[in-house]
Amino acid sequence: MQKLSKKTLFAYGCGDFASNLCWTFLGSYLSIFYTDVVGMAPAVASAIMLIAKIWDGVNDPMFGAIAERTNTKKGRFRPYIFYGAPFLALFSVLTFTTFGNGTTSVLWAAFTYIGCGMLYTVVNLSYGSMSMVMTTDPEDIAQLNSFRMMGTNLSSVLLNAISAPLLLKFSGAAAGYTAGAYTKVALIYAVCAVPLFYFVYASCKETIIPPVSETKVAVSTSIKSVLSNKPLMIIFAIQLCAMTAFFGRMGVVIYYLMYNVQRYDLISVFMMLPSLMTVIGILFTKNYIMKVGKKKMLYIGYTGAGISLILIYVVGMTMGYGNIPVLIVLHALYGFFCFSFPIPMAMVPEAVNYQEDKMGVRSDGTSMATISLSTKFGSAIGVSGGLLIMGATGYAANVQQTQSALNGINMTTNLIFGIMFLLCVIIVKCYPLDEEKNKEILVRLDQKAGR
Repeated sequence: MQKLSKKTLFAYGCGDFASNLCWTFLGSYLSIFYTDVVGMAPAVASAIMLIAKIWDGVNDPMFGAIAERTNTKKGRFRPYIFYGAPFLALFSVLTFTTFGNGTTSVLWAAFTYIGCGMLYTVVNLSYGSMSMVMTTDPEDIAQLNSFRMMGTNLSSVLLNAISAPLLLKFSGAAAGYTAGAYTKVALIYAVCAVPLFYFVYASCKETIIPPVSETKVAVSTSIKSVLSNKPLMIIFAIQLCAMTAFFGRMGVVIYYLMYNVQRYDLISVFMMLPSLMTVIGILFTKNYIMKVGKKKMLYIGYTGAGISLILIYVVGMTMGYGNIPVLIVLHALYGFFCFSFPIPMAMVPEAVNYQEDKMGVRSDGTSMATISLSTKFGSAIGVSGGLLIMGATGYAANVQQTQSALNGINMTTNLIFGIMFLLCVIIVKCYPLDEEKNKEILVRLDQKAGR
């Protein structure tokens, strides 16, 4: 099969850049928007996020099954990007708006957040599934997911560099960030995201014909085959643990920077640096993934990320939060070791091939929905769990925090999520596939397909 061009790889990377113009701002600032602007108790904000992800548990597999059964001239997944992108952009703005007071404001928050999550599923799940129908070349698949993760982190670098200054600018002379400032910043990102989604739609084509069998597969059969797919379920567990740590920290680190470090002038630096270093880490390591092996690279990445966060916790408890140079170095190291994040996504096509080889059923969309679900669950568990722990240790919005609350914020942001990264190493050890087995599976599938 012809190798993918640099333009195609670049265009594919733009998809997650666009997605995260909507989603990274939400992931980084929504929790503090709920607690410090809307005025919700941490437990209420936590409940909204958990309820949304419970619904995702139903919605994501359903949409995955629908998408992989879609059959149009433009492909199975591309049309959902075309039609879904404007609505995702709209709801990413509505999520940062306020409506009413008390119960009404909570219901509005739940409606907009759940709606945004559903639309993110439509667009991002379709986008992620495309990597499995653009090529069968393992190296190209790894490159696609590396470019995807670079797009993710470059957008995070940009957002984390400019979001705090923009929020300050739009808030004017107000103490803290205003509701209107959040809305304006979200609108800027949404307007920029839509053209990038259309660039992906125009540049990335679906070239791999689905399933070897021409027989129509029932939705229940697809779901059953996915749930019995051991490699995919282990990837699910890896992603659930890693994304709980990653998105959980992303959602609460703003509290750590505002209340523990107390350097508003450096918030952008601390928010931007890990994402920038992740891009550097991916660029430095992406050509070694196939040479060294995916599992070994995951061991290195998760171990390094976990130890870096634990050291940040120890520095705060022993040396104090004013030791900025040491904290900056450790945040940079944490970001670098996050180079491992594209690797599980590159393992999903292996699990899909394994399923087709063993069971004769290929479930690209349902499989990607399953992994997408682990990411969403991880995000919800991490952020909502973090908010609950901080609330239990004494956090209160917009006041001077007690020592117990500061310790709770530090423990949540760094120690707990650092330990979770180390737990990922144990799960990775259970993954049964390696490069040699994957080659054997591909040969058998090519023979069946007559390629």
